[in-house]
Amino acid sequence: MNTMERVKELAEERHLSLRSLATQCKVPYSTLKNTMYRGGQLTVDTIELICRGLGITLARFFTENQEEPDTDNRKVAS
Repeated sequence: MNTMERVKELAEERHLSLRSLATQCKVPYSTLKNTMYRGGQLTVDTIELICRGLGITLARFFTENQEEPDTDNRKVAS
């Protein structure tokens, strides 16, 4: 998974610029910009900051526009 592409998707979903997202998530804008231009991947620490700032879980970040997996282990009655 390209973590920067996912961050851009999440920003677009919320109608945020990359700079606004960085500010909201307390991530240096230069970190996002440099990672994007160099084609690299974000660190787990940076991804965690982004998730906290957006109010999502790491699982949601990595599910790419899919619903978050149900973590409730109860069986559904038939």
